[in-house]
Amino acid sequence: MTDPVAAQFAQFISNMAVENMPVAATEQIRWRMLKALATILSADINPRATVPRTTIIGTSSDSPTALDATGFVQNQPVLSALAIGATLDIRQPGADVPAGFITVDAAIIPAAWAWVHAYQGSGHVFMSALAAGYLATAVLADLPDIDCSRAWRAGVVSGTVGAAVAAARAHQLAVTATLDAMGFAAAQAAQLEQNTVIAAQTSTNDAADGGCEDLPDLPGPGRAAMDGVLSAHMATLGGHCPPSLIEQLQQAMSAINLDRALPDAWAAFQRSRPCASIEAIQGFRKQVASLISDGEAEMIIGLILHLEQTAPGELTTYVNERLGARLDA
Repeated sequence: MTDPVAAQFAQFISNMAVENMPVAATEQIRWRMLKALATILSADINPRATVPRTTIIGTSSDSPTALDATGFVQNQPVLSALAIGATLDIRQPGADVPAGFITVDAAIIPAAWAWVHAYQGSGHVFMSALAAGYLATAVLADLPDIDCSRAWRAGVVSGTVGAAVAAARAHQLAVTATLDAMGFAAAQAAQLEQNTVIAAQTSTNDAADGGCEDLPDLPGPGRAAMDGVLSAHMATLGGHCPPSLIEQLQQAMSAINLDRALPDAWAAFQRSRPCASIEAIQGFRKQVASLISDGEAEMIIGLILHLEQTAPGELTTYVNERLGARLDA
């Protein structure tokens, strides 16, 4: 039996829809998506990069093979999420986000995008999935810092839980399955965090002994997006996360008043990366000016302004045509 607050919260994010969101929050999601597209289009992708050579989004789940003649991975939501997340984390010279793409954005956007478009979801489902991922992250970020919330905090900070929620909403999972997806994601994030600590300690010890001083490569947003999609997929197949993880969430959320927490979470989300619409559009035009024509830029801006009204696969097809050609070259 789930705690009433945790169950209510899962119910709310499972039924998240664009029309139930504050207008200001909807606009912030649009601008984050526009920034993601600018980052993808301007990413320095080449064979030496660590980003897997994949098409950014699959367009059908019916292909008999994962590889086409060009060698790009097709129609695989997990691999697509990994590729998009890793691409969004590439540091861009001159970009307007000095520290690179914000981690939570670079996990939630790929998870929702890959899942929705691989299965021909609509723009409305996509926006609703993004909203669910961002809201869940904002609410869970305020969990009390107690032992029972350690795994959940790791999942929130890395963006893994938000990615799992976005993927679960994109696949329109039931409440209990959504909770399982969140639990899987929290467990994975906590394990990776522990592995990171152990790896850092090992590296420090090796350096003290005269060994290699380089720190190992650590998981980034691409891994968080991939794990979020995998978590949702396991829940889709009927998997159940350890009950102890749901109990931990129940305990951590026991003092939360959702009537206050949900509006506060939206307000926190909007404050975390405020951006006026004109600033976002001007920034996008500037970042892609040397990469695509003015007409193409305006077409993308138009798609984002009416994203929830786009037909299934419309945004996917447009971006794949542009980015796929660059990868192929």
